[in-house]
Amino acid sequence: MIINDWPPNIDAIRAVLPVSERNIFAYGHSIYSPGSKSLPAWLIAHERVHFEQQDKYGLRAWWKRFLSDEVFRLAQELPAHRVEYFEFCKVNRDRNSQSMYLQQMARRLAAPMYGGIITVAEAIKEIRDD
Repeated sequence: MIINDWPPNIDAIRAVLPVSERNIFAYGHSIYSPGSKSLPAWLIAHERVHFEQQDKYGLRAWWKRFLSDEVFRLAQELPAHRVEYFEFCKVNRDRNSQSMYLQQMARRLAAPMYGGIITVAEAIKEIRDD
């Protein structure tokens, strides 16, 4: 389910990470997308990985650790980014499109939104699972 609003814990998120309406958030089994009502399948696949992670750790415990532990945050984001990338590649088979999207994803993962937890070069390698 996609909800065109902020997640219930947005104040806690904003206390740690710089967010904008372009960001999307998995909270429980809903995707909160304040800036858009529709999302491509690969972004939904990314958020579904977070649903599974939240089920495993417990919703509140997952978010608390995600916001307080950068190592945990990266460990949670890498599998979600991998799924997103490979889902994108299934639909967009052109190598140039795949390469551009991988660069875009790596820059996003390396950006302040996630706390600068990885470099772009490291992110590319980890997303491709080299």
